[in-house]
This record gives sequence, C-alpha cells and structure tokens, in this order.
Amino acid sequence: MRILAHRGAPDRNGVENTVPAVAACLCAGADGVEVDLRLSADGVLVVCHDPDLLRLTGSPLPVASTSWNDLRAAADARGVPLARVEWMLAAMAGRPVVLEVKAPPPGPGSVQRTAIAVVERLTVLQAAGLPLDVTVSSFAPVVVAAVRAKLPAQLGIRTALLGRPTVRAAAVLRDALAAGHDEIHPHVGALLAEPGCVAAAHSCGVAVTAWTVNRSRALRRLASLGVDTVITDVPAKAQAVAASTVSREAASA
Repeated sequence: MRILAHRGAPDRNGVENTVPAVAACLCAGADGVEVDLRLSADGVLVVCHDPDLLRLTGSPLPVASTSWNDLRAAADARGVPLARVEWMLAAMAGRPVVLEVKAPPPGPGSVQRTAIAVVERLTVLQAAGLPLDVTVSSFAPVVVAAVRAKLPAQLGIRTALLGRPTVRAAAVLRDALAAGHDEIHPHVGALLAEPGCVAAAHSCGVAVTAWTVNRSRALRRLASLGVDTVITDVPAKAQAVAASTVSREAASA
C-alpha cells in the first residue's frame, strides 16, 4: 500500500503544498504526495488548495484572477514558498504524485483552459526528460473528463474521480467506469462503509486510493482490504501501520 502525504505536509506541521513540505514528507516516510492545482490569470498552474491566498499569506488575492508574479510577490512577502506545478514535479523526481485539479470559477471556456494547461505542462515536462508518476484527480467530473480527453496515451498519465465524504464509494466506482478513469479516490469513510468496492474496482482494472486516512484502525483495515494507496496527514505513522499489517498477515499465512 502506497502512502501519499496529503497536501505534501508531514503531520500538517509545515506550510502545505510547498516544495520544502514535499521534501520533509519524503523524509517522514511518504512514498509520494497529493497536492492541489489552480490556474492563475496568466495560465500558470499554481500549487494551492484554497481559491485565494488569505489562509496562507493573509492576502485575499484570488488565484484565478491574479497573475503568477503578483501571487508570488504576496507569498514571498510572508515567507511562503508558493510553487508552480513544474517545480513540485521536479522535486518529486518520478515519485508518485496525485495532482488534484480544483474546479475553476464559472466562465466560458474556464474548464477547457484548465485542462489544456494541465496536459500541456505534463507533456512539456515529459518531453524534457522528467520522469512522471502522476495521477490527475478532481472532485469535478467535468474537469477530470476534460483532462482525460486531451491526454496523449503515450504520456502514461492516469486520471481519477474523487468522491466527497457524502458520496458512496460504489457511486464513485460506477461514474469512474463510465468515464473511463484509471482510479477511484473515495473518502475513507465511504470506502469503509462499502469495503467490497475495493475488490469490485480491482476486478475492473481500477486502482483504489482512499483519502484522508489518519487513524491506525482505518489504515490497518484498508491495508487488509488491498487498497492500493492512502492519502494521509501522518505518513510516518501510516507507513508503520501498513508495514505491521503486512507482517502480521504474512505470519498468519
């Protein structure tokens, strides 16, 4: 079971979604990271969870309507190392990354612009020789569908449908299969309520990633179910629990 650090922050003690946070989470035992993407006004894919910089920097600048230079200046003024997606992927150097693409503000062509930016950036990075182990996900089906429609098959980039806590895991699987996605990312509570979805997904060739999994009991249960990946705020703990679960199952076999 692979362990991905949620927003790239080990135990959520560092500033999230930054290159230093990614480096720290790898040292803390994560196999990879999950980070969030938003498109700036001038077409830069910014690694940022919120629609604005208020929580990170105290500045209410909206990512979607602000240029990269202005976003970076506001972040620098507060000592926050705001990152572009290419910097994050370079720091990961081929380790597993989930890029959660946030839905853009409503507007003509906004979804297509976001999808084009994601695919173009990944294409350029791979052409430059950067190894990529990337899954593109989103809570917005229209966003991840637009990305998938534009992805060249030779890129080898996977797509996944995210499920909110109130959405059944079986519904996420149904919709992902209908759209041709490679993975499902249901909420941990939804997946534990329908554990048979793990085997059902695997029988269809679909990988399963659960989010956000922090409790030892849930980690053990998901490991025993054969979940492929968990996204967690506590990567060191998750690695230890996963390893002990595998050891116990091997001993009892």
